[in-house]
Amino acid sequence: MAATQTLTQKWLSKESGRYRGKDRVYADVDAALASYRSLKPKTDAYTYDDGRMQSLLCIHGLLPITFRGASYNIPIACWLPLEYPKAAPLAYVVPTADMLVRSSDDVEVSGLCKFEYLVKWPSKPEGCSIRGLLEVMQDHFSRQPPVYAKPKPRVSTNPPSSSPPTSLPASPNPQMVASPSVNPPPNPPGSYAPPPIPLKPPIGPFAPSASPSPSGQSVINGIMGGTPTRPPPPLPGAGNVPPGYISPDNQNYAPVPQDSRYGFFTPSRPPPPPPPSHPTYTPTPPATMSPPPPSSYAPSPPPPPPIGYPAQPQPPPPPIIPVASPPPPVARPVIPDLLGGDDESLVPGGSPNVQPEPVAAPPRPPNPHVMALHNEIHARITAQMALVTKAMTEDTDRLRAIQADLLAGEPAIRDEMGRLGAVRDVCRAVADKTREWVTQVEAAVTETKRRGEPEVDELVCSTTIVYNQLIELVAEDNAIEDTMYHLHRALNAGRIDLDRFTKTMRELAEEQFMKRALIEKIEAGMPVGTRGRWM
Repeated sequence: MAATQTLTQKWLSKESGRYRGKDRVYADVDAALASYRSLKPKTDAYTYDDGRMQSLLCIHGLLPITFRGASYNIPIACWLPLEYPKAAPLAYVVPTADMLVRSSDDVEVSGLCKFEYLVKWPSKPEGCSIRGLLEVMQDHFSRQPPVYAKPKPRVSTNPPSSSPPTSLPASPNPQMVASPSVNPPPNPPGSYAPPPIPLKPPIGPFAPSASPSPSGQSVINGIMGGTPTRPPPPLPGAGNVPPGYISPDNQNYAPVPQDSRYGFFTPSRPPPPPPPSHPTYTPTPPATMSPPPPSSYAPSPPPPPPIGYPAQPQPPPPPIIPVASPPPPVARPVIPDLLGGDDESLVPGGSPNVQPEPVAAPPRPPNPHVMALHNEIHARITAQMALVTKAMTEDTDRLRAIQADLLAGEPAIRDEMGRLGAVRDVCRAVADKTREWVTQVEAAVTETKRRGEPEVDELVCSTTIVYNQLIELVAEDNAIEDTMYHLHRALNAGRIDLDRFTKTMRELAEEQFMKRALIEKIEAGMPVGTRGRWM
C-alpha cells in the first residue's frame, strides 16, 4: 500500500503527523488535491492576530471559476490549524501585484473569507471537509469575484507642439524634395492650417485627377513611362502649402497627415481653396495614357531651397488609378399598393413613376376588403396570442415550482452528502484498522505453522522442579492403579495364574506406596489452599 503512494502523498503523510487528527488531515487534503489539480500543499509559518506564529499546513494555488461565461483563476490559500478538524481552516484570497480584494460580507479587505460554511464548521466538523469548502468558495466567487484589476495611474501627456521642427537635414536628391514658396501668404479665413510634414515618407496612393494640370500630366507620363522625373515646380501664389493632391477642379490641397502608428494616411477633410492668384490651367485630358516622347523627360532646373518647411524626402509617386465617375442615380419604380392604391396607377400606358401633383380632395374611404382582412387577421392573432400566453404561463408556473423544489432540496442534498462523506471517512478508518489486525493474525498463524505441533510434555509443565516432580508422581500413581485394575480382569478371565498375580500385585503395591508417600511429603510443603488437588 505504501509503495503505491506518490511523493506528495508521502510528504503529506509525514507532515500530517503533527496534527491531532492526522488521518482526517491526510484524507481531506488528499481528496482536495485530487479534485483541484491547480492547488499545491506546503508548510509555512502562519502569524495569528495576537502575534503567535505556528508552522501550519497550507493549500495554495489557483481556484478556477466561471464568471459571465468566461474562465478565471482566483489565487487562494487555505491554512489548517493544529486543532483540525475540530477547528475550521483559515481561507484567504491572495491577490497578485496587479489585483485588489473586493470587500464584501463574506470576504474582508485582508482577504480572509468568512463563509457560513466556516461559521457552522465547529458545530459539525464530521460533515465538513476542505473539498466542500473549496466548492463553496468556487460557487461564491463565480457569482461575485473577490478580486478586481488594480486601476493603472493616468500618465499626463503634453500636447504636441504645432510649430514645425526648426532644423532637419535636407535630402541630397533634388527629385524627392518639396518646393514651397519663400514668402507664404496667410491662410484665408475659415480654412484649416496646413499640417506639418510627416517624419516618415507617405506610402498611401495619391488621388487621381480627372482633369490633370500640365504638371500632373508630367507626373503621370513619368509613372507610365517608367522613368523617374522631378516633381513639378510650385505654382505661383501657392504659398508654403506642401505638395498635395490635385483635385478635379485643378486646385491644390494640403497633403493628408500620416498616422505614424500605422504607417498610412489618416483621411481628413481638405480645407477650402484659397483665392487663386495664378491663371488656371484647363488642358484637355488625353484619350489614352501613353508615355510622351523621350524629349519630355528632360530634367527641370532644381527648385529653390525650402524656407517655410524643412526638406523632407518623398518617395516616387505610385501609379495613378483612374477613378470612374459614379453613375447617375436611377429612379426606382414605385411599387403600387394592390390593396389600397388607386386603380389609375395600374392602367396600361400609365407611368407609375410619375407622381401626380397633389390636388385637394376629400379623404377616400378605406377599402372594405382591406378592413375585413385586417379584422380577421387581428382576431386570429389575438386568439393565438391568448393560447400562447396561457401555455407559456402554465410552463412558467411549472418551471417555477420545479425551481423551488430544486432550491429547497439543495441544502438537504448537501447535508446528506456531508453526512455520507463523514460515514465514508469512518468506514475507511475502520477498514484500515481491520486490515492491520488481519495482517497481524496472518503473521501469527504463519509463525505457528513454522514451529510445528509441540509435545505433550512441553504443554503440561509447572513453574518449579518440585511441582514438575509432583505431576510425574501423580501420573505414575494413576498408571499403577490402572495396571492393577487390568491384572484383576486378567485373573478373572483366567489369562494369568494366581501366583503370578499375587507377586505382581505385591510389587505394584509397594511401588504405589512409595510414590504416594512422596506425594504426601511434597504436599506438606505446599501452601494450604493447594493441598489435596492432586489425588
